[in-house]
Amino acid sequence: MALIVATAVLVGVHAAASYAIAERLDHAQLALDAGFALVLLIVAGWSLARLRGDRERAAVEGLLLDLLSTPRNIKDTATEALRLLADHGIGDAAVVAIAGEGDGPIQPTAATGYPRGWLDTAPAAGLEAVGAAPQWHRPKPAPPWVEPVAQRLGGRPWIAQIPLRSGTDTIGLLIVSLRRPGILAHAGLRELIATHLGAAFDHAALYEAAYRRERDLEEMETRRRDFMASLSHEIRTPLTSIQAFADLLRLDQGSMDDTAREMVASLSGGVDRLSALVNDLIDLGRTSSVELAAEPRDVDVVTILRDAEATLRPSVMLREQTFVLDIPNEPLRVHVDPRLLEQVILNLLSNANRYTPAGGVIGLSAFPLDDATVRIEVCDSGPGIPPEEREHIFEPYYRVRETERAVPGSGLGLAVARRLIDVCGGRIWADQSDTGGARFCVDIRASV
Repeated sequence: MALIVATAVLVGVHAAASYAIAERLDHAQLALDAGFALVLLIVAGWSLARLRGDRERAAVEGLLLDLLSTPRNIKDTATEALRLLADHGIGDAAVVAIAGEGDGPIQPTAATGYPRGWLDTAPAAGLEAVGAAPQWHRPKPAPPWVEPVAQRLGGRPWIAQIPLRSGTDTIGLLIVSLRRPGILAHAGLRELIATHLGAAFDHAALYEAAYRRERDLEEMETRRRDFMASLSHEIRTPLTSIQAFADLLRLDQGSMDDTAREMVASLSGGVDRLSALVNDLIDLGRTSSVELAAEPRDVDVVTILRDAEATLRPSVMLREQTFVLDIPNEPLRVHVDPRLLEQVILNLLSNANRYTPAGGVIGLSAFPLDDATVRIEVCDSGPGIPPEEREHIFEPYYRVRETERAVPGSGLGLAVARRLIDVCGGRIWADQSDTGGARFCVDIRASV
């Protein structure tokens, strides 16, 4: 730019020197050189003005990009945007209006240069008042949202109406009022402000949604803990009565046959396990964490399976089902938390009991898969699980569509089983049994 100005000056100096030396005045040459110099000066002035405008736009862009550096809600974003524009001298007064949910009216959210308390009484407007593109005009009379500052700005201020968009949706409007034209007269700057402010309010809307979601989750967690604690205490009342009856029956074992004694022992064991579960629920309700801590040790999986079979035997007998237990006679050592593994097996057996029809067969087996792994299998003679749903059944509340009405259940047992076996460091999956029913396989780590 300096080169253009210098060239124009040199041309003028050269022309003047030439005329002085020649001591004559060539009017045609003088007009030509003067015109050439004038053109260069005009070009230089235009370039300087354009450079100044580019610098102004770059400065405004930098200010607006600062809005994205700090998470804010919509109101704070609007307030900060107007503060940045005012500090940079863009406009004598400005107002930001943001649309509500859906296609509702837009309401002024923040303002600068307006009378104190104006926002509290500002009227709303429809989205149709926003317009499709940024506008630069000097209307008379002033629009309703400009009227409170119109007299202070000379009665007929310049107005930049800039729609704020999120994609193709209109989300709000920025109105800047000026006493005299400034850099907002440039259409490119108005488009720049529209783009960056739209992005800033997009981010603000996402921030508010995330904040609300976090608050909702915290509230849900609080209600969950309260519910679990209340439920656990409510369960304890009838459980105490069941435990008392089980103790009374145990005192009269001398008059019972072997089957009755086994059933009383199974009842007592089930009550003990249910009491332990209730205690776990109470502990879980008192804390904000839902993480489970495993306490693995070397145990005999054969003993765990026999205890689980004894617990479920009354339910199998009531449905006249056949229980096939295929486990080794010698101990089969695994490294696992026995309490968690027993709960997994009970969940799988309970699932098999529900889906196996009266007179059907339930199988429970265990065998070493290799030196490092022991496999446990629970099979039933129920309707089976379609291949496309075998992974989904381990999701909370998921029920197989073909059987969810015929067989009652919450859809939580298998989800809990997978979670517990994951905590134990094993894995669980579903397959088809030899009878066409379901087969659940559990792999756990063998003791070294």
